[in-house]
Amino acid sequence: MSKMAITRIWILPVLTGLITTLGFCRAANLVSIVDNEKITSELRMMEDTLKSKDLLQTGSMSIEKADDQHPIELLEKVCATIQKHGAVALLDLAPPLSGQLLRSFVRTLGLGYITFGDLSTLVPADHSDLHIAVQPPGSVMLQAIPEIIKRCSISKVAILYDKSFDLDILPKRLLSGVPVQHLYQEIATDTDSLRSQLQKLKDTDVHNFFVVARNPSVQNVLREAQGIFKNSTKHLEEDDYWFVLTKDQKIACTSCGEQFSIILIRAQMADSTLMYNFVTFLRSFSKYIHSFDSEDTNVEEALIYDMMNVLGNALLETPTNVTPRIDDCYDVENASESLVTQSKAFLSVLKNSSREGVFGPIRYKDGRIQQQLSLVIQRQTYKSGMMTSVEHLGNWTEADGLHLNLTRLLKKAGRKTYRVVISPTYEPFVYRLGNGSYKGYCIDLLDKIRDIMGFDYTLYESPDGLVGSLGENGTWNGVIKELIEDKADIAVGPLSVMAERENVVDFTVPYYDLVGLTILMPKPILTYGWFRFIEVLDTTVWMGIILAFFLFSSLLCLFDRFSPFSYQNNIESWNGKGTEPRVFTMKEGIWFCMMSLTPQGGGEAPRALSGRLIAATWWLFGFIVIATYTANLAAFLTTSRLEEPIKSLDDLFDQNKVKYAPSNGSAALVYFKRMANIEETFYSIWKQMSLNDSLNPVERAKLAVWDYPVSNKYTRLWKTMKQTGFPNSLEEAKRRIATENFAYIGDAEGNRYQALTNCSLWAVGEPFSRKPFAFAVQEGSPLRSDLSNAILQLLNKRSLEKLKEKWWDKNPHKIECAKQEDESDGISIQNIRGVFLLVAMGTGMSLICLAVEFYFYNYRARQKKKEYYVAKNQSKAKLTESQSAVSVSKSTNGDVNGWPDITLNSVNNQTANGRKVTFDIDDNKF
Repeated sequence: MSKMAITRIWILPVLTGLITTLGFCRAANLVSIVDNEKITSELRMMEDTLKSKDLLQTGSMSIEKADDQHPIELLEKVCATIQKHGAVALLDLAPPLSGQLLRSFVRTLGLGYITFGDLSTLVPADHSDLHIAVQPPGSVMLQAIPEIIKRCSISKVAILYDKSFDLDILPKRLLSGVPVQHLYQEIATDTDSLRSQLQKLKDTDVHNFFVVARNPSVQNVLREAQGIFKNSTKHLEEDDYWFVLTKDQKIACTSCGEQFSIILIRAQMADSTLMYNFVTFLRSFSKYIHSFDSEDTNVEEALIYDMMNVLGNALLETPTNVTPRIDDCYDVENASESLVTQSKAFLSVLKNSSREGVFGPIRYKDGRIQQQLSLVIQRQTYKSGMMTSVEHLGNWTEADGLHLNLTRLLKKAGRKTYRVVISPTYEPFVYRLGNGSYKGYCIDLLDKIRDIMGFDYTLYESPDGLVGSLGENGTWNGVIKELIEDKADIAVGPLSVMAERENVVDFTVPYYDLVGLTILMPKPILTYGWFRFIEVLDTTVWMGIILAFFLFSSLLCLFDRFSPFSYQNNIESWNGKGTEPRVFTMKEGIWFCMMSLTPQGGGEAPRALSGRLIAATWWLFGFIVIATYTANLAAFLTTSRLEEPIKSLDDLFDQNKVKYAPSNGSAALVYFKRMANIEETFYSIWKQMSLNDSLNPVERAKLAVWDYPVSNKYTRLWKTMKQTGFPNSLEEAKRRIATENFAYIGDAEGNRYQALTNCSLWAVGEPFSRKPFAFAVQEGSPLRSDLSNAILQLLNKRSLEKLKEKWWDKNPHKIECAKQEDESDGISIQNIRGVFLLVAMGTGMSLICLAVEFYFYNYRARQKKKEYYVAKNQSKAKLTESQSAVSVSKSTNGDVNGWPDITLNSVNNQTANGRKVTFDIDDNKF
């Protein structure tokens, strides 16, 4: 570029509502609009920077003040300067209103413009080929705040800022998408206003503060905070955390009397040599900055220093011979192609430029020039106005995010001891042991959290034995009261997360599933018997039936014996064909009466008319008895199955036999009471509307459609509960269940445990009004985030599932109860097992009879055979051997196989000593 070429760059920085305009060129005047000495000195420093680099040989700085409320006047001044000296680009640090007007003006001229500011302040037309953005360091540094809040699980935060981070101009979208309650406050400039501002913040119960400001504003805030927040902490651990995000390199707290800590977040220098050159340069021009100190470096000033070098080098590489021509500031002609080409070439050189800056490399990336800052996070401790210690906590970069050296950013030094209040005995979550100690699900969980966080605790029980509910006078009781009155730091137990409780305490993330309300009742006692089918009829009836059975059996026998027309008295009448007619002995009479009661039938009836009349009478009697028995048995089994037990809240509501109530002071009591109050309120509103005399007939007719538009279910439930009376403890409720017709309404898990350890109780109904269980801490306490993080770690490790298994499935107090039969599914085997017993008995008796018959048949046959052999041997010895007889040798030893065949005729013809021998043969006997 020729040394005689004229170039211009205009700078419009934002300063408390005024616009600063800087024009610089070779052999040209510089114009700036400012409102304080500090900015004037910075602009003089820019001028000297350019001259030191031989980028601005001659010329001067002309400084004028302008009001941002009059952007037209500012436009006229800029237009006049461009008419007089020309320009090559506009460096824009203006607020939205003036900046948008000036950018539109230079865009029409064909000049390039460089914006220093948040991209959200630009309109779509600003993003053209003639535009390049420079991301200010402040907007980069602010991105660390939401990451810190999310990492620390902060629930409430206040952000105090000054003009160095002008959040009034930048959109307050800093914490969008972050689940945190937050408020923004611009730091007041006078002491009284600042003190009042901090006092209001204290009243909002916020304990986490981000001071986003320069060193003077930070000192003012910390000085006043020492007096307002002193002795106001509610916890054993200091619970007010002060984060300081600043563009300065050093923060002083000269007013910090007692030990006080801040977490400082500042930019870290990239290279000591570059920092030394920057400081040397500042010292060489300290005539402009009278309050300059060797440590008073600022990341924004360093960026201006680096950008001036980048812009100067771009000017050397870009030909800038074309200047805009303006005849009328309000009638600007279209830009010339040569000027547009020159502007694009200048911006192209800027996009390709790079520099190792004081606080990080400067590159063009993602459509803008940005400095890759690295923020260092330190805990600085002060005492008596002096810094006593510095602890490095971590770093943050835009590319890699937050990296901490500690597991918790808000961790305090040393092992703390917290006061832990425990809810009343709620097994298996909390067991009270005889030695004054406790065990249970919650105690194990607390011990695991203690191991993760590294603290100790002292444990005590709620004095009134309650969890905590809000009274009519607005006061609390139970463990919630202990937290509110600063008597405890943590409340441990099965605490239901309720909206009213969240107004006064903070809850951790839930450690247990949603738990609702169920009904604890005595388990129905189902009576079973071996002979339930016999119990259908009374004992007297059975005795009468048995007596009638034997009576008719005897009558059949007698009538058949004495009737002259019976078969046994007329045997000769049978011709021998077919089955022989039946003779009704006593045995046959019993068999006939028995078989007549079965579908098989009694068989052949008596032959005589008198016998048949007796049989017909028995048939009629048996038919009536069987029909009566069958009907009663069906009714008996049906009615026992139709008696449905109470299984839901609606079942309780629809009956009046069983009384019911929750325990006094419980969450269940609060639930029913408030539901009843809501129904009463709605009813009162409807009644006032319907009885309003000012209603016209049409409106009254619309209301008259409903006689009672609001359900009174909970009103009636609440009335019944008050009449029944509320048990003061679970033990009292269990006693009333055992001795009275009473049902207890309580937490589902508590009722489940009672049923687990007592087979006479059962929990019924689907849970309603479900809420999770969590631990509680004082409102605004940082312990909330620490405890929540520990619980989430245990959840990810499935430690909570193991605790459930330990205290539910493997609980040492668990009792294996008999399975409850569901009679609605069908008749249980328990009720008809006697029938199978009867079958077994009949079968057994049959087997016994079979064995006896088999035994006697075989035994008698062998005995008769032996008697036959003995008689035969004895008779043979007496026989006289004849010619036709064959002697029996002694060698036979009684073996009959050696005997000769003896026929009856031959034997009868034998004689002994002249006498005839005769054998009588009867049943194998001689």
